[in-house]
Amino acid sequence: MEIEHHEVIIVGAGPAGTTCAQRLAEDEVDVLILERREIIGNPAQCGECIPNWGEVIGTFSGLEDHQWLKNSFDFPDRIQLHRLDHMRVFLPSGKAYHFDLDAFAGHRLQFDGYLAEKAVSAGAEIRMSEPVLNIKRRSKSNSLLIVTENGRYTCDLLIDGSGSLAHVSRFLHGKNKDFRPDDQVPTAYAQVRGKVPETFDVFLGSVAPKGYAWIIPKGPDTANVGLGVRAGALKGSIKEHLKKFCDDLNLEILSFGGGWIPMGGPVKTMVDQNVIAIGDAAGLVMPSNGGGISQAIISGCFAAEAYLQFKQYQTPLTSYQDRIEACFGRALKNSLRSKNMGYLMFQNDLITEVLLRVLGPIGGIKRAMECDKPLWVM
Repeated sequence: MEIEHHEVIIVGAGPAGTTCAQRLAEDEVDVLILERREIIGNPAQCGECIPNWGEVIGTFSGLEDHQWLKNSFDFPDRIQLHRLDHMRVFLPSGKAYHFDLDAFAGHRLQFDGYLAEKAVSAGAEIRMSEPVLNIKRRSKSNSLLIVTENGRYTCDLLIDGSGSLAHVSRFLHGKNKDFRPDDQVPTAYAQVRGKVPETFDVFLGSVAPKGYAWIIPKGPDTANVGLGVRAGALKGSIKEHLKKFCDDLNLEILSFGGGWIPMGGPVKTMVDQNVIAIGDAAGLVMPSNGGGISQAIISGCFAAEAYLQFKQYQTPLTSYQDRIEACFGRALKNSLRSKNMGYLMFQNDLITEVLLRVLGPIGGIKRAMECDKPLWVM
């Protein structure tokens, strides 16, 4: 079988991969995306809450003057199904704390498809139904050989945008935690119909032990409802628990989905010679709330710009990780602390209720949700 060469190959056509491809293709880089799924964005593996630019620059550092990213977060109205201006966090007793939010609910099939269209319009190529079967680094030339169901490829730069399980790093490094995201949290979600709130609602306590349940409205009578819990914390099937949660709220389930969210924080090594990890594959998910779409888009852009700087000025590719840490470091570190505090202290509904009633009035819950420095209660 003939080997096909491309300057850059990206594994995965999620928001990180397609953003990276668009940014590279705009500078006339030969870029190919290999995507295992038949349809981009389907199935979705998240709650489908997408932050607006104001939320992004309020959370992360050094982005205010990045015009390309600002333009990228200017999403068309057809993508924005429902504005999310408020969030409510419910304690086990039903008491709620309210926070402002600057986001919208989308449909990942439309949202991811929109990002893919922009990448293709810029000149990138996407090949669907092409799962990667193996990746090997040749010892003599140090080049990479990518084997898929349909062909064999080589490239100058390989981007891992394969999601939480980081398949590129799995092929190259096995279970080495320096390269792969840790604390994989199982999630299940359902598209539902019924009487849904106007707000993004989060539920803490025994409904989702050491995790949370969510309702994200997508329209007048539809929503994404889900559960994310620490592995092993919930007895029985997470899907059955989600079904009961929906039944208790008289919500009709239209479809199920699920996946994994890496909640262990950023991986130690994001750049391995000519391989760069982006998005969930780099562990760039907020451990305290599971949010990762904005980090995926930003990291995809940063990876592309690191390669362009490498080509033009021979700037080391490791500048990508330096930039990621400068932008995301504070928020991700605070978010990880909040998650670990929750794992340690929220052992049952009574303890959860008492602690959150202490933290709520002094802003502790809000700080955790916004990935600000958590308040520690001794």
